Amino acid sequence: MDGSLVQKVRFDTISNNLANISTNGFKKDIISFHQILSMKNSSTTDFSPGAIRYTGNELDVALETPGFFKIQTPKGMRYTRDGAFRLDADRTLVTHNGDPVLGENGPITINGRNVIIDRDGRVVTDNEPAGTISVVDFRNPELLRKEGSSYYFYQGEEKDIFTAENIDVQNGYIEQSNVNATVEMVKMVEALRVFESAQKAIQCMDEITSKMVNEVGRLQ
Repeated sequence: MDGSLVQKVRFDTISNNLANISTNGFKKDIISFHQILSMKNSSTTDFSPGAIRYTGNELDVALETPGFFKIQTPKGMRYTRDGAFRLDADRTLVTHNGDPVLGENGPITINGRNVIIDRDGRVVTDNEPAGTISVVDFRNPELLRKEGSSYYFYQGEEKDIFTAENIDVQNGYIEQSNVNATVEMVKMVEALRVFESAQKAIQCMDEITSKMVNEVGRLQ
C-alpha cells in the first residue's frame, strides 16, 4: 500500500473522530500502521473514558468505570456507553433510538414519578425498586465493532461477556466523546502534509519514468 493511500485512510479516520466529537460516549479510532500494511483492519478503537458532563436529567447515567450498557435491539444484543435514556409510551427505559435498556431481569419499567438511579445501577422509583441496569464487560474488547447510533456488537463468544464489577454509575450525567479536538486537528494537518509529500514523490517518479522511456525510444 503506497504512502498516499495510508495517509488517506488516516485522514478519513481522523475526520470521523472529529465528526463525532459531540456524540455521547463515542470512542475514537486510532490508525495502526501494521494493520494497514497487512490489509486488515485499518484502525483500533480507544476505549479510554471520556469526560462526564452534568445534565440534571434523572434518567441520564454515565459510567465512570469500564463496561457497557446492554441494549435489546431488533438486530440482537447491542452495547453502548451512551446513557442518555428516556421512557417510551409503555414507560420502559429506552435509548434515544427507542431500544429497551436491559436490567438483570430484562427491560426496566418505571411506573412512579420520582426516579433515583444509584451508583450500582439500581433504579428506585417512589421508594420502590424497579430493577438494576445491567453493565457488562468483555474479555476481548478488540472484538467489539461499531454499528452506528453509539452501538457496538460483539464478534466474540458469549462466554467472554461478563457482568462488570465495582461499577460506578453517575446519575444525572452523560459521558462525552473521548476525542480531543486539538490533538486530532494536529494529526489531520500532519496527515495532509505527508499525503502531499507522497503525491509529489509519485509525480516525480512518473516524470522520471516518462523521461527514461522517451530517451530510450530516441536511442533506438
